Amino acid sequence: MADLLMVAGNGPADAYHARSLALARRLKARLTGAFVRPVLPLPYGVEGGWMSDDLLRQMIAARRSAAEDAEARARADLMEAAGQAGVEADWVAVDAVGRLVERARLSDLVIAPVGRLAGGGDVDFDAGRLGLACGRPLVVISQTEPARSIARRVMICWSGTRESARAWRDAWPIILAADEVALALVRPKVDFDDLAELRFRLSRWERRVDTLVEAADEGLAAEVLRRHASEWGCDLLVMGLYGRSRLSEQFFGGVSREFIADPPCPLLVSH
Repeated sequence: MADLLMVAGNGPADAYHARSLALARRLKARLTGAFVRPVLPLPYGVEGGWMSDDLLRQMIAARRSAAEDAEARARADLMEAAGQAGVEADWVAVDAVGRLVERARLSDLVIAPVGRLAGGGDVDFDAGRLGLACGRPLVVISQTEPARSIARRVMICWSGTRESARAWRDAWPIILAADEVALALVRPKVDFDDLAELRFRLSRWERRVDTLVEAADEGLAAEVLRRHASEWGCDLLVMGLYGRSRLSEQFFGGVSREFIADPPCPLLVSH
């Protein structure tokens, strides 16, 4: 049985849990919820004055209690949803994002919400950083979208990079379980020999594969892929994570960086 790790989010949980559990059910997998306990800051003063030891202890205790309540609610929500979905579920709480990465490396697939991950304190740690650090395929799901299907209509984005090939391989069990598959190539110049090889690789799927090919400059790739995903009705987009350096992504943008921040639908990425 595959092991899926779902990172608890900051926002509404119902749709996020529903899609995560639907993916686990589709893959006949166990789903483990992971809660990152928030870092408790140590305030030294209030309104310019020093804080007494008693008040400091009270504030720390109150914040710890609030964190424990949040974890209990998140765990209860997931277990209730898992029971209704008929998915075997488990729960783990970790004390830092570093521990989360260690646990993610032991999983077959990691699921994370869009945006900054809970519990990181002042550390800016999002799904993209988790995907780079854990070395496992990562599914990014928005917490603000209503619950819809997932991994029934899978679109594979091919760029010919090492990361694109890794994403293809990591997503293969999901591709084989999909109802419909599309292959999207967006390049300044389309290589039709490459396209033929990709279609041959998908022949094991034994069903028709839609091909979405468009010549476009690199700067328009995200816009074109977003349009294709919407028009085709994609409910899982597969692509490589950061096919060029993070510094280049930071200064010049890139499809990975844009889609991690604002995916057009659930996104499977791999690095």
